[in-house]
Amino acid sequence: MSELHAIGNFRTMVEAEIAAGLLREADIPYLIQSAEGVGVVPMPGGATILVRPNDFPVAVRVLGYPRLV
Repeated sequence: MSELHAIGNFRTMVEAEIAAGLLREADIPYLIQSAEGVGVVPMPGGATILVRPNDFPVAVRVLGYPRLV
C-alpha cells in the first residue's frame, strides 16, 4: 500500500477491528494504525483505519459514513 487515507478513528483497537471486519468482507485492503497494540483499554489517539485512495468512496459506504462522499 502506498499513499493511504484515514477512513476512521476509533477509541480502542477492538472497535477498529470490528470496522475492519466490514472492510474485509467487502474485499477492501486496509491498515490499522495504533499506539495501543492489542488491548481493550482506550489509549490517547486510539486506532485509525487507513485505506487506499481508490477504495475510499466504497469504504466510506461500507462503514456507514454516506455524508463523507
